[in-house]
Amino acid sequence: MSQEQIQETLTFMKKTWAVFALALLYAAIENEYHFPGQREDPLGEGERLLWIAQRVLFFGLMALGFLIDLVRMREDRSKAYHYLFLSLVVGGLSGPLGTVQHKILAGLLGGP
Repeated sequence: MSQEQIQETLTFMKKTWAVFALALLYAAIENEYHFPGQREDPLGEGERLLWIAQRVLFFGLMALGFLIDLVRMREDRSKAYHYLFLSLVVGGLSGPLGTVQHKILAGLLGGP
């Protein structure tokens, strides 16, 4: 594989990672909009499906971050596990961040 193809693949994977991160944040905002509050058991089938979607997106984000790190490590070993760590941070903060964003948007737009 040429260096240009590797860079093209890396760029595509980074863009896909960003889409996964945004989708995870959107799922957290939707969860807060439809089912406000924090609980250990889902209120119904809808909230259970949103929780499953968030888990799938989170693990997809981590897997994609690991693949990006593997490609980046081919160039330079010091770039190891940056995206995997960033995936853990983004995934861990998606719930609280989604809650805060929903409350800000609801306050600004006068929603529930």
